[in-house]
Amino acid sequence: MAKYGTGAGCDICKPTIANILASQNSAYVLDAGRGTLQDTNDRALANMQKDGTYSVVPRIAGGEITPKKLGVIAAVAEKYNLYTKITGGQRIDMFGARLEELPEIWKELVDAGFESGQAYGKSLRTVKSCVGSTWCRFGVQDSVAMAIQLELRYRGLRSPHKLKMGVSGCARECAEARGKDVGVIATADGWNLYVGGNGGATPAHAQLLAKDLDDETLLKYIDRYFMYYIRTADRLQRTARWQEELDGGIKHVEDVVVKDTLGIAEELEAAMAKHVDTYVDEWADTLKDPERLRRFRSFVNAPDQKDDSITFVSDERGQMRPATPEEKGKVLIGASIPMRPRDENEV
Repeated sequence: MAKYGTGAGCDICKPTIANILASQNSAYVLDAGRGTLQDTNDRALANMQKDGTYSVVPRIAGGEITPKKLGVIAAVAEKYNLYTKITGGQRIDMFGARLEELPEIWKELVDAGFESGQAYGKSLRTVKSCVGSTWCRFGVQDSVAMAIQLELRYRGLRSPHKLKMGVSGCARECAEARGKDVGVIATADGWNLYVGGNGGATPAHAQLLAKDLDDETLLKYIDRYFMYYIRTADRLQRTARWQEELDGGIKHVEDVVVKDTLGIAEELEAAMAKHVDTYVDEWADTLKDPERLRRFRSFVNAPDQKDDSITFVSDERGQMRPATPEEKGKVLIGASIPMRPRDENEV
């Protein structure tokens, strides 16, 4: 900013700097002045919805959840009248939380053993899995255990764009691992590692990077891959586009990640180890600090007052939904204060 910047920073520059800083350390993302650089979702540690409310997405590693924890989510959703939906990433999304309700909701979730799913951040979202060899008669490896291990390892990892992973317990590929940034597919001899896949407007199949890996080698290669991507990709560039633009493509990725032709493998692994060792749950940290909690109020000068413009209708297949403008009544958009005509003789 000092060398190239002009002005106070625009809405493109500020999030870019925030993303770079967040991806280079594991510190609380809103401290030390970084909060003003972040966009709306990161500042609230939640995704803002069309009506000004927020969604709450606790982490459900590998899609595995106990009946007791399902009951906690159900109780919280009923208490705060939240709309619930199972996501494509095998999590439960709760919609309709007001800004000032977020700390109350997250305190109940954190106390029950949940942590932030970081659905709002440019970071790891989910690791999708099938049931694997534990239950499935076709499974050759324990895909659920591996998915949970991967999600807990890379949770909170800030990156140029969101990261999605998948682990399938056999070649039938029920977890759709080849449609993810990193996909793992079980073989009789270990794991096949695929990288650079994504859905979206321009879908891409992940490409095979290495075959029949043991658990330790698999983690080592993923550590290197993610860190190399984080350090060299452009902001908001998914892994698929990054690989396409690399000189040499997947061959170059193989040279760096598997063959260590640049001699940086240990450095990349050390960077990932630092992330794993210093990870903290953002919502658990927020709840401990009264100063951080001051962000969560609709009106700065009336912290206990709710925003009455937020209204819901309870007829969406048995759940609530945001009221439409017609249901709220007519609202003046861009109305101006009438002014009397100016007298030409006035000075």
